[in-house]
Amino acid sequence: MSQRRDSRANAERIVEATRQLWKGQGAPSLEQIAATAGVGIATLYRHFPNRAALEGAAFTQIFNDEIGPIIDRAAAADQVDLVDVAEQLIAVIGRYAAVFTAIELPQVTDEALETLAERFLELIRDGQEEGVLRRDLEPVDLFWVLRMLVLGLTSPVSSPTVRRRYLALVMPSLTPEGPPLPPLTRDDYERFGVAEERRGPMSG
Repeated sequence: MSQRRDSRANAERIVEATRQLWKGQGAPSLEQIAATAGVGIATLYRHFPNRAALEGAAFTQIFNDEIGPIIDRAAAADQVDLVDVAEQLIAVIGRYAAVFTAIELPQVTDEALETLAERFLELIRDGQEEGVLRRDLEPVDLFWVLRMLVLGLTSPVSSPTVRRRYLALVMPSLTPEGPPLPPLTRDDYERFGVAEERRGPMSG
């Protein structure tokens, strides 16, 4: 195996170890991650100079491997079942619920919107054009709705029937029949870490 291939394999093991540890605890130490990946801490730092770089790589992998396909399938479907899509997203995000509550929210928002930008935004646009999603909906709105649902529906006392019941209660609020949404302020967007071009409704 070439040195370059070996180096790439080490980086992949480190990212995978991060994902696996995230499923069990919110913020494992870099030493724990290195040990789980079977590499030394110096090797970890050689690939990822700080925690933010490693978290960014791990989030990108999660979004590409686990969340992206859900969005792609929904975008390709003739009719979108919002409750079903939300159930699938919550099942994925719920596996990492501990880390989603432990790290900075602007970072997660930025990673989600940047990594899934085109697929995610296209799905919202299609839903708005087909009259399935409300016109004043923004990508950051979906992130926050999902986050609230994840925090509530990954409780130890939750169940598939509980999740589906409360998703069926909440998801209709994303449809065009609801009253106008109160606008977010510039300070809100700043706290969320939303880029200027991603602020405001996607369609009129």
